[in-house]
Amino acid sequence: MDNRSAVNSLFQSIASQLGFQVTLGENNLCNIKRKSTGEETIIELPNNDETLYIYAVIGDVPFANREKFFEYVLKLNLHGNGTGKGIIGIDMQTNKFILSRPFPIKSLDDGLLLQSIGEFFSTVSQLKEKLVHFNQIQTSKNSVAIPDGQPLTPNLNFII
Repeated sequence: MDNRSAVNSLFQSIASQLGFQVTLGENNLCNIKRKSTGEETIIELPNNDETLYIYAVIGDVPFANREKFFEYVLKLNLHGNGTGKGIIGIDMQTNKFILSRPFPIKSLDDGLLLQSIGEFFSTVSQLKEKLVHFNQIQTSKNSVAIPDGQPLTPNLNFII
């Protein structure tokens, strides 16, 4: 049995538990959109690959405070501890942060796949909240009023 058939068989096994049908399309992609939040999750099986990938957008790459934001995201990314074992990356075409998680097909069964999809949805929601909260804190820190007539002194503290 090829990997596409194996994945679609797993999807058929969990469809009733999810409450909707899940299948890989002709392009080996499956889009799942959650009605409650509008979040879209994509499941992909690249051609001739032994791994199934689940990924979703978790936020916009900010224009302000990028360094602090990237530092925060990298800390979350370390060993997958803050990302539910997923990996945060940047989609340069859309300027969005993406959370992805690979699953070796040979180790998946219907119970593990269902649990993993549920955990992934939960992690996406949590990360979206964390990133928005972090951005709000950074924005409020930077919105300190400067008294008229005083020049803005840039912060030139660097750690090398």
